[in-house]
Order: sequence, then structure tokens, then C-alpha cells
Amino acid sequence: IGPQYTQACGIAFDLKRKGTDSVVIVDGGEGSTSEGDWHEAMNYAGIHKLPVIFLIQNNLYAISVPAASEVAGLVAARAEGFGMPGVVVDGNNILEVYGATAAAVERARSGDGPTLIEAKTYRYYAHTSDDDDKVYRTREEVELWRRKDPIPTFKQYLVEQRILTAKREQEIEKAVIAEIADAVAKTETAPDPMDAHGHVYSKPITPTEAVTDIEQPPAGEDGNMITAINRSLHGLFESYDDLVIFGEDVADPKGGVFKATAGLTDEFGADRSFNTPIAEALVIGVGIGIAAAGSRAIAEIQFADFIHPAFDGIVSEVARTHYRSNGRWNLPLTIRTPYGGGIHGAMYHSQSIEAFYAHVPGLKIVVPSTPSDAAGLLASAVEDPDPVMVLEPKKLYRLATGPLPGPEHRVPIGKAALRRMGDDLTTVSYTHLRAHETLGSISYAVFCLKGGGGGGG
Repeated sequence: IGPQYTQACGIAFDLKRKGTDSVVIVDGGEGSTSEGDWHEAMNYAGIHKLPVIFLIQNNLYAISVPAASEVAGLVAARAEGFGMPGVVVDGNNILEVYGATAAAVERARSGDGPTLIEAKTYRYYAHTSDDDDKVYRTREEVELWRRKDPIPTFKQYLVEQRILTAKREQEIEKAVIAEIADAVAKTETAPDPMDAHGHVYSKPITPTEAVTDIEQPPAGEDGNMITAINRSLHGLFESYDDLVIFGEDVADPKGGVFKATAGLTDEFGADRSFNTPIAEALVIGVGIGIAAAGSRAIAEIQFADFIHPAFDGIVSEVARTHYRSNGRWNLPLTIRTPYGGGIHGAMYHSQSIEAFYAHVPGLKIVVPSTPSDAAGLLASAVEDPDPVMVLEPKKLYRLATGPLPGPEHRVPIGKAALRRMGDDLTTVSYTHLRAHETLGSISYAVFCLKGGGGGGG
């Protein structure tokens, strides 16, 4: 409940960036306006004057909770605080809703930004088949609202205006009945959806030949990991005109708190490298929307410790899009975040979050340990049709040094590297490998995992 609003903002942002005159409309019930996603989306839409219409169907109940217990004041009155007009309409009056929506579309296309429309309406039926609505509202209340049903009232209006003839009415009813019958027939004859593991990934990670040789570093001058990431981003931006990056303090002149994104705004423009408010659920939601609109998106979470407000968006939306759409939709979204300890960052700047996300089907996780891996894995993540989370060990940003490869360098996602050969012990790990400091004379091998997927096909 609520993630659609931030996603709509991402779509609207990308459509505006591309210079189209398209307008996005996103709707939900009044109950969803209590969610933080809604407020974050409203704020973002107001800041950027996005061509988006927020249509709230106020049907007076969030399941059983009446509006008086869930909404303080009018929903539409909240619009002023986000820099947009709020309009209240009779949601059962088709012409009134059409008029308000048409005006909002015109406002959006003229560059004046978003509109919030609160449509007062009613839910005649229970919330679900298991919801006994008789325990929280009277039959008299329901029947009173049934008299305002927009379908028969609009039909009567069309008849009185001599627009709808008896013959045309019969044609419409016949066509609707046939359409429903056809849909039912297709559903009843469709294959039984028993494959719980299909379409989890657009590009599943498939094991290939075993790694038996020590991986050799690529050619290039020496440099540190943060330099490798910055160079990789610049190369990717030059290669892909549809690539954007965004997050807190991402834009120039700051260029990221660790300078990973330095120079991108200056070189490629403020519509491709830009800041967002401090709202992690928004950052991920906007990324979903931009990717859904057909562009490549890199969403940066400033520190991995701050990613938790976006957990629902990542697990329930990002990771499951390809699966939920039965393989019809891809979500080429890359989530970058510095993670781990080692910089005296205390509790809120030192967390290691990989265990939360490495078990999520539909999501791929990569963790570099060298500058060349950081550059190559990031490039592969951007080019992957599936969502990829890039966890960058911030302790290694300036500590890890090595060759800085060219912009063509790629590291396959899901392929481990053999860093050292040994006879006595095998260490399987990732990120900062310091076994040599404690194992002494033991002959040991080191495998670096680099990353992989959470399972599924």
C-alpha cells in the first residue's frame, strides 16, 4: 500500500526528462495517504513540478477503519504543503471527475506541475470475501450510497440527453458480457500456474566451468577503489545516454560523500546526475519508475545503514517485478551503497546488510574487493536486465589499490575468483580478505565470491 506513488514519480520524472508531453496518473485509497511513501512522493513531485496526478479515491473506509480515524482533516488540504493544488470532487459524478482530471492534465502539460484530486466515493462491497462489513457499517448506509452509483446515474443522464439509444445500450451490454465471458474462458483453460521458480530472473546465474586458475589482474595504472568506481561511472554515462544516477548528495559540487559521483553532473547534466531528499523509500521508488519507463537507473543509498526504510520497496517491488509479470517486464535498476565497518563510523555507519538481501529471489548482490572488480562489477550491474545491489566496502575505498582498467572492463556476475592456491586450507569469502595476517605458515587457498543471486530460475 503506497509504493505506487514514488514509482509514478520516477516515471513522470523520466518522461519529463525526455521532453514528452505525457502525464502520469496514479491512484489509491484514502488509507494509503497515511503511508510515508505517499508523503515522500507528494514532496518530490512538488519539488520538480512533475507531470503527475494523484487521484485519491476516498471511499470512507480503510477495510473497517472509518476515515475519521485514519485521516486528519481533508486529504486534498494536504496538497498546499507540497506546493500543488488540491481539488475535492464528487467521485460518483463522472463529468465532475472528468473535468477535474482534464484540468489537471492541462496543468501538468503546461509545466505547472502535479495536482491532487480527492474523489469522494464509496465502497459498496466488503473489502474481501472474508470481510464481514456488517460489523462496522449499517445496511442503511450502504443502500444510501447505492442510490448514487455512477453507472446507472450516468446512464440516466445519457438517456435524458438523447445520447444513449436503446439499441446502443443493448450493443454495449452485449459487448461487455461477451468480453467477460471470454476472459473467464481464457482463465479456466489457462495452464495451472504451478511453477513457483519460473521467471524469477530475466538472466539467471548459471554455473559454468569451475575456477581452477588464479585470476590475473587487468592491465592499467594503479589507483584506489573509489577512483575505479568514479571512472567506471563516467565511462558508463558516455556509453548509455539513458543512464541516470541519483540519491542524497550525489550531484556536483558535492559529488557524493565519498566522491564516487564527482563530475557527473558537471559533465552530463543535472537531469542525469541529481540529488533527492533524505527519503530512502523514495530513492528506490523513483528508481523503479525510471527503469519501468525504459531508462537505466542507478539509485544510491548514501550509507547501507540507511537502506532499511526502503526494505519493502526492494524486496516486494524491485526483486519481484519480473516474477510478478510472468517474465514480461524487466527492471534494470542498480542500487549502489557503501557498506561495512572499518572507518570508525559507529553504529549507524558501519552495518553489513548483505545477509538481509542475499536470500531474496529476484535480486542479485555483488561485493567487490579490488578496484578492477569494483569497476567491472558495477558495469555488469548496469548492463544486467535484473536488479543488482552493489555493496561497496567503504573501508576499501582508498585502502584497496590495484590496476584501474579501461571502460570496456567487465566482471561477470556470479563468477568467483581464485586469489591464492594452497594445500592445507580453503577460505571462501568476499570483500576484505586478510587471512594472510593470521594463518602464518599454513598453505591456504582463497576464493573470492564477488556476488550472486538469491535463488530461483
